[in-house]
Amino acid sequence: MNQVNPGPEPTKEPAKQDGVVDISDAGSVLQPNFQARSKQRPGQHPPRQQKRRHRGHGSPAGAVANTQKPNRPERRDRRNYRHASPAKAKVQPLKGTIVSRGHGQKLRIIPLGGSGETGDKNMLVFEYDRDILVVDAGVKFPTPDMPGIDYVVCDTTYLEENRDRIRAFLITHGHEDHIGGMPYIWPKFPVPIYTAPLTAGFIKAKFEEHGITNAEFRIIKSGEKIQIGAFSIEPVQMTHSIPDILGLAITSPAGLVFHATDWKVDFTPAFGKPTDFDKLAELSRRGVLCMLTDSTGVLVPGHTLSEQVVSKSLEDIFVEAKGRLIVSSFSSRIDRLQHVASACAKVGRRLFLAGRSMERNANIAIDLGYLKVPQGVLGDIRTVNSLPDSKIVVMCTGSQGEEGSALTRMSTGEHRHIRIKQGDTVVLSSSTVPGNERAVEQSINNLYRCGAEVVTKSELDIHSSGHGSREEIKHILNIVKPKYLIPIHGDYRRFVEMRKLAVTLDIKEENVLIIENGQIAEFDLQGKGTISDEKVQVGSVLIDGLGVGDVGEIVLRDRQTMAADGVFLIILTVDGRKGTLLTSPDIISRGFVYMKESEDLISETRAAVKRSHAAHISRTKAQTNWELFKKELRDDIGQFLFDKTQRRPMVIPVVIQV
Repeated sequence: MNQVNPGPEPTKEPAKQDGVVDISDAGSVLQPNFQARSKQRPGQHPPRQQKRRHRGHGSPAGAVANTQKPNRPERRDRRNYRHASPAKAKVQPLKGTIVSRGHGQKLRIIPLGGSGETGDKNMLVFEYDRDILVVDAGVKFPTPDMPGIDYVVCDTTYLEENRDRIRAFLITHGHEDHIGGMPYIWPKFPVPIYTAPLTAGFIKAKFEEHGITNAEFRIIKSGEKIQIGAFSIEPVQMTHSIPDILGLAITSPAGLVFHATDWKVDFTPAFGKPTDFDKLAELSRRGVLCMLTDSTGVLVPGHTLSEQVVSKSLEDIFVEAKGRLIVSSFSSRIDRLQHVASACAKVGRRLFLAGRSMERNANIAIDLGYLKVPQGVLGDIRTVNSLPDSKIVVMCTGSQGEEGSALTRMSTGEHRHIRIKQGDTVVLSSSTVPGNERAVEQSINNLYRCGAEVVTKSELDIHSSGHGSREEIKHILNIVKPKYLIPIHGDYRRFVEMRKLAVTLDIKEENVLIIENGQIAEFDLQGKGTISDEKVQVGSVLIDGLGVGDVGEIVLRDRQTMAADGVFLIILTVDGRKGTLLTSPDIISRGFVYMKESEDLISETRAAVKRSHAAHISRTKAQTNWELFKKELRDDIGQFLFDKTQRRPMVIPVVIQV
């Protein structure tokens, strides 16, 4: 049977195995019917041109530059991809020995993102000999101390140094922290993308927005076996908060590794079949060398709520509510959207979608047959105000209080079609992401000011986590029985708690390998696992508008200074030959003090500028060094303003020579 060879020819292919599915041609190159989506579905908002701030055909990939010129496959599409130097911000490159090539007959597992941080920009590298598999390429949303930044993706320097060894991307599911970085990362490594249909649909839509048209998708499903270089891959059906979630059983000459990705145990999921426990038991009988597993819920006792309970709670709210219902959730929660659509059909309400990502994901899920909306339920948002309030349900984004989201604009009266009013019931069907607490609280307060009732998961069972709780983790570990365990998708505290839990289940403490981004877990052919002393370069690449990687720590610090203390501009017009002042210095303050109310401070500062200028001219005579003068003036006035106000604005001296 033929084997798949998606990338450059490896040095040596392993022996063929019985039952290996050849999907090199398979149809399973996804071609979702995106043209069909461009036609207006009954009750659907027609497509419209969006003015996007940071996307365009001129720079679709936004790739980080590679200063080397390694041999690599020719692009099928010679687009003028944008390149920029990688910026390291917030997460600094790890200190230690930096490696760039594999170590022969060892399996190496390297997290480039998502380990040591709670589910942000997940990205894993599996490496054996000359073959590399990249699992997921997620995005992180900026923290409050990253003003102006749109997204954060992984530093891919290690992959760029080894691009000739990369065989494929394997994507486990369609959440942003697993696929959001694909438009910025994949164009640098244009190898086949193996994933499930819905995930492929989400990625393809992102690629189309960025003008990327040369991607090759290969559809995989549970029960298959795919050979990629030295690796044999078996997708495993798992359960999460999105359909088409696949764990990956990855066999190499070093042994069998099970990458469980994000998961929970739900015997009555909203979509498809529950976790394939028979397959997990089969893997256990074969002997699992190592298991990588989600550690998000290790601190949560008991079991995670079933989606069927959430569905029943939503139906009860729909029956009792007299006015309009606005349900806010993550746009990728297709299961939650299905619950809302089904509840609308039962109580005779119309469903309207608000938010571009919500509309896009819903359309993809409908086209691929995952989301089933009864005829006549889905309405056009432009006609929402033509129905009585008792017949209206709006599903929207904004459950995290995001600036510019549909719910936020509704609560501030800025939404084109809907304004929150007395009698509305707003259901926040999500949990608050750590770091978003203030934004969510502010959003809830705005909703109450508008007269709405707000229902959160603290009052009713309207949200279920997609991550298994402590008892579920025990259950899965008892089935799989791995020799080694690598916690992923969590911070260091959760990793340590996973180790404590694993020890109670007879996994040796030294066999729980806690690795953070850039560290390397190695397994030799005898099945011995260790954490290498070597590390690879990792960090964060910041995406700001069309710029990818061109905003670094210095620029961020400047932005933080301007946001915190403002800008103080000093303009001096001087005689180009003598260096003497021709006019009194001009001063402009933005975000520091209001000049009309601070005339005394401005006058004193102007006098201090004149003194500093006179002292510099006196020292240098006719040999005035204006660059040195500007540096001295910046320091002198910075200290002067601090002494007067205990604040340090950004001082910018400008010298105009006449």
